[in-house]
Amino acid sequence: MAIGKIYPATKQYLWGGEKLVRGYGISSSETPVAEAWMLSAHPDGDSLIAFTTENKYSFPAEVHSANEPGIQSFSAYIKAQPEVLGSLGKSFPFFPTLIKLIDAKEALSIQVHPDDSYALSKEGQYGKTEMWIVLEREKDAFLYFGFQKEYTEDEIRKAIEEENFPSLLCKVLVNPGDVFFIPAGTVHAIGSGIVLAEVQQNSNLTYRVYDYGRKDALGNTRELHVEKALKVMDRKKISDFMQEELKGLGKRKVGENAYKERIASCPYFTVERLFLEAKGCYTGQMTEESFLSILVLEGEAILKEEGKRDISEGTEQNKSSATVFEKTKQQQNANTAVEVFVKKGESFFLPAGNSQWSLRGKGQFLLTFLWADKER
Repeated sequence: MAIGKIYPATKQYLWGGEKLVRGYGISSSETPVAEAWMLSAHPDGDSLIAFTTENKYSFPAEVHSANEPGIQSFSAYIKAQPEVLGSLGKSFPFFPTLIKLIDAKEALSIQVHPDDSYALSKEGQYGKTEMWIVLEREKDAFLYFGFQKEYTEDEIRKAIEEENFPSLLCKVLVNPGDVFFIPAGTVHAIGSGIVLAEVQQNSNLTYRVYDYGRKDALGNTRELHVEKALKVMDRKKISDFMQEELKGLGKRKVGENAYKERIASCPYFTVERLFLEAKGCYTGQMTEESFLSILVLEGEAILKEEGKRDISEGTEQNKSSATVFEKTKQQQNANTAVEVFVKKGESFFLPAGNSQWSLRGKGQFLLTFLWADKER
């Protein structure tokens, strides 16, 4: 039983800003910070992890290397102890999930990600399905999300050549709290002035379609991948079925001043958003099926994990809820507990197992895990 704190890898892309450092406590020796990889076992940006122990309930403020005492890379940790991923996590040949915070001071390129079939056959790696949760936005900020109508390949190619490609896309004004599920093959782009959380398939494979003619620090334009993009993009009109279906689930009360909503589910991740109002408290149950990632989006709280115990007489929401963290089981064992203070911009990892966890405080939290039953 332990709580792991994740120390993110950061990316300094030309479109990034300073909001992740100033507003979310992300530590980086270089700016701008475009992305913080808050849970990653990807070779392009491996997170670091430190654990609580029986005698250590706090974490170092900053970590820079897996060579520091008590620190290891996340990929090394799960390789040495695959059981922490749970039975669902171990069923993948790779760690399935990657979680980011993104600060788009400037617009990102318009891009598309291939699905697994194409990516594995042509690139030797997996494709990418993802989702976004908008955290902040400047006035009139927008993103591009799919096509306005169905276009032929020739029409798309002509628009790219004439530098008119954005006119084919759906331009969506955004507000904090908005959620977008982006299946592989969907053309998309984050516009300027947006901070968001991204939960995605564990892949860093992107085909740029359009980049506004921008140049990097050396004066070079960035590579485009038009031919590959045309092969994998969904050219039909975007459907918001997934978004509307998920919105229909709505918030539900899950504890004292605590509310939760499911906002995405696919084979690579299931995501719920937990809201704690003043003095809110939520209790969940881990199982042997999946790990749990907790990303603090707003506020602060006390995160507590307790060892194996009899939870047959738990709260009513523990008895009735269907998520993997709230299934009631009969477990008898010693009851030990670890508590840590958590705040905005921090990320935590709870290994799979038979333990109970809780959050007490006020804020908004992103819960990511794997779940076999996607039909609920």
